Amino acid sequence: MTVEGIYQTAKARGLVRSRREFSRDFLGRAPNYAADTALRRCSAAALLTPYRRLGEVRQVDLQAMAFARLLDAEARDHRARNVDR
Repeated sequence: MTVEGIYQTAKARGLVRSRREFSRDFLGRAPNYAADTALRRCSAAALLTPYRRLGEVRQVDLQAMAFARLLDAEARDHRARNVDR
């Protein structure tokens, strides 16, 4: 599941009402973050917050999905750092 899918599921479960709320409450970012990135390429740092927050609200299935996206972002960031060398 993508970050967009996590957002859509959180919205369907009534955890958030909008991308702005998801950005602020689950990503720990500015309210416009999800709209600006369209949730396509969230950084690893941005994904750590929803991983923690989803655990706090006992949404372990979404937390596991956020963790998978976190690992993907970490690998992507690592590859990007190695290409720049």
